[in-house]
Amino acid sequence: MSRRFGQDDLTSGAPASDPRATIHGSLLDIVSKDPEASARPAIVCGARIVSYADLDLQSNQIARYLRGKGIGAGDLVGLFLHRSPEAILAMLGILKAGAAFLPLDPSYPANHLAFIAEDARPAAVVSAAEMFSSPGQSRPWAAPTILLDAESDAIGRESAAPLDAFVGPNDLAYVMYTSGTTGRPKGVMVPHRGVVRLAWNNFVDLGPSDVVLQLAPLAFDASTFEIWAALLNGASIAVVASAHPSFSEIGEAIARHKVTTAWLTASLFHAIVDHHLEILRPLRQLIAGGDILSPRHVRKLLDALPDCLLVNGYGPTENTTFTCCYAIPRDAPADAPVPIGPPILHTRVHVLDDQLRPTALGELGELFAAGEGVALGYLNRPELTTEKFLPDTFSGKPGCLMYRTGDVVRQRADGVVEFVGRVDRQVKINGKRIELDEVEATVRRLPEVADAAAIVRARADGERQIVAYVAAHAGAKPDPAALRRRLLELAPDYMAPAQIIILDALPLKPNGKIDRDALPVPPAWSGAEAQAEAPAEPLADRQAERAVPLAQAASDIEAELASIWRKILKVSYVGLDANFFDLGGSSLDLMALHEEIRARFQDEVPMTSLFEHTTIRALAARLHNPDRGAAPVSNFQDRKLRQNEALRKIWQRRASTAR
Repeated sequence: MSRRFGQDDLTSGAPASDPRATIHGSLLDIVSKDPEASARPAIVCGARIVSYADLDLQSNQIARYLRGKGIGAGDLVGLFLHRSPEAILAMLGILKAGAAFLPLDPSYPANHLAFIAEDARPAAVVSAAEMFSSPGQSRPWAAPTILLDAESDAIGRESAAPLDAFVGPNDLAYVMYTSGTTGRPKGVMVPHRGVVRLAWNNFVDLGPSDVVLQLAPLAFDASTFEIWAALLNGASIAVVASAHPSFSEIGEAIARHKVTTAWLTASLFHAIVDHHLEILRPLRQLIAGGDILSPRHVRKLLDALPDCLLVNGYGPTENTTFTCCYAIPRDAPADAPVPIGPPILHTRVHVLDDQLRPTALGELGELFAAGEGVALGYLNRPELTTEKFLPDTFSGKPGCLMYRTGDVVRQRADGVVEFVGRVDRQVKINGKRIELDEVEATVRRLPEVADAAAIVRARADGERQIVAYVAAHAGAKPDPAALRRRLLELAPDYMAPAQIIILDALPLKPNGKIDRDALPVPPAWSGAEAQAEAPAEPLADRQAERAVPLAQAASDIEAELASIWRKILKVSYVGLDANFFDLGGSSLDLMALHEEIRARFQDEVPMTSLFEHTTIRALAARLHNPDRGAAPVSNFQDRKLRQNEALRKIWQRRASTAR
């Protein structure tokens, strides 16, 4: 099992000199006590291997270089890198310097990154020259930028000797931004003790013989488990380098590196089970979560992989990734909801009523998370911190906090917790926590928009996506696709609605508030019968006719692609020049499209090409002539194309270096 310690081993009162008190101290403790650990792989990525010894020595050099730049205890350092060994080395170097890291996702639009940088005010940002298209390219932060590749010679001249520790278990390890109700993202401050508690736990079995898949974006808290739970238990990390991997690329990484343990969002778990379940066959244990698991998909995996432990993982960023975990029994019924389980070690949960009194077993209440995983609060948001982080009066210890999750649950007599719903308008889409109020606030920032409402709809396949309904200012005639493209300049793509419906006016309740129950079903998803039942909205109907006209295929390839698109997107019609993403397509849908193309056309088209050829006409031309240059892409995809091109250059250089 993972290393297990008594509660006293993780208490916030542990001295800073305790080697297990911090992330980097725990890692050093493992390596120093195991003579064989230094030679074992810590990180594998393609052909590249970073041993535990290299991880320790190179991160020491990065830490000393940062200290030479004035970075030390109490500082926050931005991290603007893709998934890579360099990113993990940089994280560890930042921690050893005594600072905390702030992941800045390269896929986020510049405006969103600028807001985070302005709010967090990092002392510096660690990145690489390869992340920018030109040396003088403007950066959405004012802090100095340290380029690991351009400054590698100077970093390499630093001493690799161990550094003195300046931090303790209660000090800040990282800040991770999540969605906010006011349209303002909020930074969650996670201490070292929360990460150590996550790594030394019992919900999975990790040791030196294990390999953990690193697939999550670094700004997504699943990466906390993937990276630190692996390293603090002496296991290896297998990094998936591609920013947008296909099912096949994920499977290749699992097979090549003999991955034993993986974490998947509920949506990705469902998609892989439906389209490419065999790639999970080598796994010994799989955690899935971030949203409600489908019992049908759970049953299918348990039947197909009898030797794989399947765990439902639940927890907010504010309680360091996981709060409750449920090892799903092999005889789990195929039609019953999957519980979120009992609390993990060094974690307590309280189910309370609206007066903050414990509810009886089996009764509904709000879940409060307590214990060593609770964050320090929100960065620069004292009022919100006071609202969400309350004194844990049940702990019997002064100063302990509990986090108000907003999740409605019931607790069984055996301690297992069952998730029921939310007390607010927060949702999870593909594992990402999203405040619908923030989506609405962002849509209202567009000049043509008078008012907006956002809800979550389920497609025919059960996939949940955000739909925004817009009432325009008088005289304005907004185009839904154009609105969506502009939203992608203001917010991350996971927050952009899959569909935008233009209405003459938003339906209102007698009290003047928006009547979200009266919003029409998106015509592109509903089909003829559902459209007939939906409220009559002539403007929305006219929009649907423009957005998804009947495809007049000019070739067999176009006709076949139209059939595939209709199947995946659950729409009745698609146009030859309709954009895949404007029709509600997600990155998971794109992975399914990639598999369908491989199966039907025997074409190994790369995932990056699907981001470049986003219409049936352009994609058919690419399949007809693979050597043909990329067709013109829409503005909507310009940013994605630039990111993918930069990513290809980075990994081409790394591959040539490895050879």
